[in-house]
Amino acid sequence: MAHTPLVSRVPGHHAGGDIAVQFLTSADEFARLAPDWNRIHGAAAAASVFNSWVWQYQWWQVYGGGQPLRILVALEHGETLGILALYIQTIQVLGVPVRLLRFVGTGADTHPDDVGPVLAPGREEAVARKLAAATLRISDADVVLLTDMDPQSVFPRAIEQAADEARRARLSGVSERIAYIDLPQTWPQFLQSLSSDRRSRLKSARKKALAGGKLRFFVWQDAARLDRAVDRLAELHQRRWHEAGGGSDSFATPQYIDFHRSIMKATLPRGWLRLYCLELDDELSAITYCYRFRNRVYLMQAGFDPARARLNPGRVLLGYALEHAIGEGNEVFDFLRGEHRYKDQLATGHRDTMSVRVFRTSPGAFAYRLRRIWLPIWKARFYGEPPPKLLP
Repeated sequence: MAHTPLVSRVPGHHAGGDIAVQFLTSADEFARLAPDWNRIHGAAAAASVFNSWVWQYQWWQVYGGGQPLRILVALEHGETLGILALYIQTIQVLGVPVRLLRFVGTGADTHPDDVGPVLAPGREEAVARKLAAATLRISDADVVLLTDMDPQSVFPRAIEQAADEARRARLSGVSERIAYIDLPQTWPQFLQSLSSDRRSRLKSARKKALAGGKLRFFVWQDAARLDRAVDRLAELHQRRWHEAGGGSDSFATPQYIDFHRSIMKATLPRGWLRLYCLELDDELSAITYCYRFRNRVYLMQAGFDPARARLNPGRVLLGYALEHAIGEGNEVFDFLRGEHRYKDQLATGHRDTMSVRVFRTSPGAFAYRLRRIWLPIWKARFYGEPPPKLLP
């Protein structure tokens, strides 16, 4: 594989070794990274479904759309030690074009958590520093906008240090606050951990659904008919939100549906996909869309038939999903982003994903800071309101 140099070779921390950071700019080169990416991802301390090669490559195939691709590759004597996939998204802010350097996977109508580079175990610090310094040397961007980073990764601190060393203005903070459940070893233990009211509601919902007719819970495994499940999930999700009098960006565009269809097809044979399904009277009435990775289950989206609302299919299915996750030996049920009351009611803890913004001295960076950062903060202060959540 040919790599285009971005920076010269710089000293590493292994005796007699050095690390070179190089970059790729084409989708074909992206595709050829799969073996190295998968190898590092499989052993990396900070790894998720969302920074896997398959997730990021599929995202680029759907959403890349001719935008400039910037993939940084850290090499030592020809061995790949780290990979960071970025691209440049151009937006208009106050009538000024602003070039944002972002993670592949962010910046469209999909919103992944726990993104960032894959770093070889035992070399994380050195590789992260080299990738961070190289990121700031990419000259065709006004703002380095790195959001939704895994808090266990060393990369957020590395990009902060690189910005400080380059004397570039930066802003760090929390991207999302995420609720999760620490799962016990058995379903009875989980039920006992709930409040009496919550336990009663969960049991009574399942009992009512079982008494209401024929009920079947299952996890989708039929690869040949997976399209049917995706279409039904999109339909149920949109119907549920329409009936509630609101709307949802999820499954609202052809690109969103195409991406999730392709990623489900790619992850089902890997054993990552968990489509929890509930049939009522032989009709698929609720689906909860999750991924399983390293004994954690991540909840992506869900949908249910509002015509069956009296049987609480969403609540019933979530109960079955939790029971199944415990039965598989999972340790955590992670709700990912999104503020919903039921998440906080069930959660045993919360975690934060991280963001770092780094600014050049350019008209685009000034327009971005004025509109996206300074004005919202000044407005909140003027009205005596809490600091606002800053938009990307």
